[in-house]
Amino acid sequence: MIFGSPIVMNPIMFIPFVGAPMINAIIAYFATSMDWIGKMVSLVPWTAPAPVGAAWGAGWQLNNAVLVFVLLGINLVVYYPFFKIYEKQLLAEEKAMETSEEEGKPAGEQSYA
Repeated sequence: MIFGSPIVMNPIMFIPFVGAPMINAIIAYFATSMDWIGKMVSLVPWTAPAPVGAAWGAGWQLNNAVLVFVLLGINLVVYYPFFKIYEKQLLAEEKAMETSEEEGKPAGEQSYA
């Protein structure tokens, strides 16, 4: 996702890229401190899928895996408006390139007339 969307050098995608993990950390901290989910008792390989790793790290407590899916849903809600803004920007750029090609100008060339 870093280079696919891209997030690198994209100020619009920077906001959810930084904000979503902070929201996740705050929710996970409060869920752990209120004993809604189990505390981590073991180190899990980083290659483990997130729900499996969360349950495994907490001694196979499945409510940790449920929290992972809840956080994923929250991340989708956080990222969605920013992806829509980015999509509108890309569509506007594509439309501008199509109109410049129809006028016989090279793509990306600006008119100063």
